[in-house]
Amino acid sequence: MSNLEEGDSCPDNCGGKIHYQVENCYCHISPPCSACTDALATCDRCGWKEPEGKSMPNGDFVALAPGLWTWISHKKPSQDLGDGKRIFDYDYDSSSGSTMVYRGRYEGNVTAKDIIEALGDGSFGHRGPILRNGHFTYTKITD
Repeated sequence: MSNLEEGDSCPDNCGGKIHYQVENCYCHISPPCSACTDALATCDRCGWKEPEGKSMPNGDFVALAPGLWTWISHKKPSQDLGDGKRIFDYDYDSSSGSTMVYRGRYEGNVTAKDIIEALGDGSFGHRGPILRNGHFTYTKITD
């Protein structure tokens, strides 16, 4: 499995960017679908293509409890917070209808205040953020 993400520089150093072209996605029926998780990285400039069998899913399954999993995708771009701080590989799950649970990674001396300023506060407040070992979880309460 490669470490390439959408928007990364081409491994051939041609100046192009990596993209995942997904065809026939059926995530609306059964997410995540194999069309999305099996998509190969390609360069928009030179046409470089990731070798077959080394596709990188655009996210991870994360265990919430025994037998209960959620899909965390990595579709958000890196967000520079200044002073060498950034958040990246983050997305949210809003399946509860009243909360938005953000999970992601951070670099630098990121504080809880930085996360709230970057992602905003919920209509009815928030829980967290919890920052630990380069990963964060932040819940916005929306209803």
